Amino acid sequence: MSKLRQLSDVDLRLLRVFVVIVDQGSFAGAQGQLNISQSVLSENLKSLEIRLGIRLCERGPGGFRVLPEGQQVYKSAKRLFAAVEEFKTDLSDVGEGLAGDLSLAIEDDVMTNPDCRIPLAIGTFLRDHGRRVRLKIEVMAGFQVLSRVADGSAHVGVTVAVDRTKTRGLDSYALFMETLRLCCGRGHELFSVPTPKIEAEQLLQFQYSSRGHLEPDNFLGALATGYEGDIGLGAQAQLALVLSGRNIGYIPEHVAAPYVTSGEMRYIGQEEQARRTNGVVAVTRTKNQDVKMIDLFVRQLAKSHGIAAKGSPKKTAN
Repeated sequence: MSKLRQLSDVDLRLLRVFVVIVDQGSFAGAQGQLNISQSVLSENLKSLEIRLGIRLCERGPGGFRVLPEGQQVYKSAKRLFAAVEEFKTDLSDVGEGLAGDLSLAIEDDVMTNPDCRIPLAIGTFLRDHGRRVRLKIEVMAGFQVLSRVADGSAHVGVTVAVDRTKTRGLDSYALFMETLRLCCGRGHELFSVPTPKIEAEQLLQFQYSSRGHLEPDNFLGALATGYEGDIGLGAQAQLALVLSGRNIGYIPEHVAAPYVTSGEMRYIGQEEQARRTNGVVAVTRTKNQDVKMIDLFVRQLAKSHGIAAKGSPKKTAN
């Protein structure tokens, strides 16, 4: 049983350190995130364990592993900090103007899409409403974006629209489209095969890199039969797997283009298989849809992308 009876500011700080360590999966990852030395991180964790009266994790030459008690503390701490963020978000609407933190989670390589207007939206929002608003922006894999928005640690997410974005408790709003091309690297068997000679059935014979549980339904049909291959969680991870020559896979066109130009990669397949289009959406928690700061920012995102310039942003079907 925990010895903790009251929460002090020090306890909250130690809990935040512990949450970051678990989120990053290691002391090294947390060190970069918090800008704290590994020895200080270790001392903070030891202090928290003493305060709680329980051991939270194992660390040492064998690696880092969160114990069952640590998992419970981690989940409780995440709920606590989500409640704190929600309280701060509620306060942002109190008084004149907007004030407080606004956290934005963006899927990797969405920012590099030529059709992305997120910087324009941020600049306009801060100019019009942001004198007392502080933005926090992180770039991550798509499934992490959804997780951050769902647990309240991010107010707005921007990610590729797949089935997971249609999750209970989340609303999504269309922004722009992303085109993906089926590719292979220079070392792949298909690299020198002329496109007209590559049949759909032939494509299914090769190692295919999926996006894991975020794989859209309109990708290669082999996945529906329980196919297991390499997984690239994010555009850059997919790119690495395809460039390796082992996999074929769908890469965002704007990410693939420089490598196609340099001859390190090529587009493969006939039009029916070679090109896919997915929407990029803004995602918020349903319970936050009436929070003024979040609503105004999502509206500005939509307007900057030429969508729903008047009225509410267009919500995608759930």
